[in-house]
Amino acid sequence: MSREETDLATHVEICSLRYKGIEDKFNVINHRLDKVEADISTIKGTMQTGFSEIKLMLERNNNNRQIQLIATIGSVVVAVIGVIGYLITH
Repeated sequence: MSREETDLATHVEICSLRYKGIEDKFNVINHRLDKVEADISTIKGTMQTGFSEIKLMLERNNNNRQIQLIATIGSVVVAVIGVIGYLITH
């Protein structure tokens, strides 16, 4: 039989060392999880900013298309009015 099996104080001491090792490993894992969580939060913020910028660019692009469409329609209307005016005067 080993000394741990026969001496309660030795057993308690060895168990204490084992639990300390387990606790240290949990602390390391906890620290790493905190770091991963912080990294994910940073990535989330960056993605939200990026999506906001994309949304703004799409809105601006859509506004530019609307302005182009209005300008084109305005030009066609002016041309039609010009043609009608020409036909009326001649």
